Amino acid sequence: MKTMQTWTYPAVFERIDGEILVSFPDFPEALTGAADEAEAVALAIDALEEVVLAYLADGRDVPEPRAASGDQVEIPLDPLTAARAALVGAMKEEHVTNAALARQMERSEGAIRRLTNGATGVKIDTVLDALAALGRRAQLSIGAVA
Repeated sequence: MKTMQTWTYPAVFERIDGEILVSFPDFPEALTGAADEAEAVALAIDALEEVVLAYLADGRDVPEPRAASGDQVEIPLDPLTAARAALVGAMKEEHVTNAALARQMERSEGAIRRLTNGATGVKIDTVLDALAALGRRAQLSIGAVA
């Protein structure tokens, strides 16, 4: 049995000239910043989601989620976006195409493509159904805001 993945990514918070700059070692193109830490965290969550959706839209591999180390801060990925990235990873791992998954789920290939390409208007239940069709199960964890 495979272990569960926690969809968080490390971020580096640097104070520069009174502002907080946030960068992601796994996503060098994702940068944001704010005047205070609470706003920096909120903007980091948004930046992380946008960069992962861009990776999906471009057909790029999304880096494996990992825990922060040292002075890094763990930033959680939006659950829907995490499920979509997990779906794409599972499809690659199982060598399943959009067309094959569409046949298995009795859906159109376009419907599956929308799940995997970063498009808007995707519902979590559809992504969870697709993950289940690949033998995967999502689990949601709720924690206190730091």
